[in-house]
Amino acid sequence: MLGVNNFDVFDVIGPIMIGPSSSHTAGAIRIGQIAGQLCNYEPQEITVLFHGSLASTYSTHKTDVGIVAGILGMNTDDGRIRHSIEIASNASIKVKFQSINIKNAHPSTIIIKLKDREGAEIRIQACSIGGGNILIEEINQYKVNLDGKRDCLFGRASITGSQLKKIFKDVLGNEINTLEFSSRSEYTEFKLLARSPITAEKVGKIKAISEIEEVILIKSLSEARESGKGFYSSWSELVEVSKNKDCSISNTVIEYEAINSGRTKEEVFAEMKGKYAVMKEAIKKGLEKEHELIGNIFKGNAAKMNKFLNSGMSLCGVILSKVIRNALAIMEVNGSMGKVVACPTAGSCGTVPAAVITIAQEKDIPEDKVVKALFTGAGIGMIIGRNASFSGAVGGCQAECGSASAMAAAILTEMFGGDYSQISSAISLAFGNILGLVCDPVAGLVEIPCIQRNTMTAANAIICSEMALAGVDSVIPPDEMIGAMDEVSKLMDVSLKDTLGAGMSNTPTARRIETEFFSKKFM
Repeated sequence: MLGVNNFDVFDVIGPIMIGPSSSHTAGAIRIGQIAGQLCNYEPQEITVLFHGSLASTYSTHKTDVGIVAGILGMNTDDGRIRHSIEIASNASIKVKFQSINIKNAHPSTIIIKLKDREGAEIRIQACSIGGGNILIEEINQYKVNLDGKRDCLFGRASITGSQLKKIFKDVLGNEINTLEFSSRSEYTEFKLLARSPITAEKVGKIKAISEIEEVILIKSLSEARESGKGFYSSWSELVEVSKNKDCSISNTVIEYEAINSGRTKEEVFAEMKGKYAVMKEAIKKGLEKEHELIGNIFKGNAAKMNKFLNSGMSLCGVILSKVIRNALAIMEVNGSMGKVVACPTAGSCGTVPAAVITIAQEKDIPEDKVVKALFTGAGIGMIIGRNASFSGAVGGCQAECGSASAMAAAILTEMFGGDYSQISSAISLAFGNILGLVCDPVAGLVEIPCIQRNTMTAANAIICSEMALAGVDSVIPPDEMIGAMDEVSKLMDVSLKDTLGAGMSNTPTARRIETEFFSKKFM
């Protein structure tokens, strides 16, 4: 695996996706999309091997339908995802799923074996690293290490690296971003990442060169990035840069995204505004009806909370009751395979919207001010992703819902005029309250305790923001809190990281629910 995860703004607030899990559903779709390119999205056979947490939860987190959907060419927000295996079967595509144990592999590793329509075999090893972000480690034994953000050419040739460099320069010119070579006894392997999309015509020119023995093109899953510059390595660096520019943290993040994506600041802002609209729509959808969740352990908790709120019996005040209701609403949409924004993950997608949207509406904060503050949340999210993880399979729920709570606390604090120090305190306070939280979903479903934890982490964000705005000092700075979370993640037993091995998922009632769910599923 790569040593550093370079996340961008809309890797952290995004993607727009069909639930229930960003790493196990959206990430699986993206891995499938890469595999699908290699068979022109027309496989004859699909075999998928799941390692680590996926071996326990691939069915309930819908990783199985996600992989197949991606291979068939569907995007993360395609309404057909839940029916992908049936669609494959109707097209006479053989599909098989198995578990595997791979030594020293990422806990969300997937191996895909395909046969295309001509019978050629394709093998991919990849991992889903959180929030729908992926790393393609191997394709047909080539060590590629791709994140799907740039067009990539790789293969082998019977000439030297310097000769290959001249060929690629002649054909692609300044479109080359990076070029790597690995010399073998009889040939040279190469990997090229492009600044802009590589056309079929240019690939044809490269293939026509007799010394090129094999060349494979993998198209980017997103628009090409203008530069490969990674985000700031620490929160302290981000704050220092913002201070030197005498601007808000959100302005620094917007400027970074604009430069890195080759767009205007206005275009970047408009994309975030679109994500915000999807968040609001998810709350609305969650309150319109009772949603059929995947496990159907319960229905309509958002509606129950809304009825309780309207009864005038709220124990904690109307605003906090609305936060609870809205978090439940979004998570019920997610748990029923509805459309949400991973923020930073689908398992924590209720935290930021419930806290931020509810408070903004209750306090009449202008929408553009709220959208702008979301970039500050993205800033701390990118730093978490770089230095630790927001994947539950890697770091437990402290990494998933804890990261979302820290992001929400940062957003709220900037919304209400907090300075650099206060935003920093809000982040650290939020992390400190969630540190050590395990990931133990009952039967591998997002119903319990994921949905309820989003209500808690949304409330935590508000509490921590309010303390920070009042001048309460966190003492421990955000970078050290991220380090502490990473340390706890590594100390945490694998049974507590989305594997159904311990915690709430191992209670007698949870095991009964698990047995009943799977017996109904396969009847």
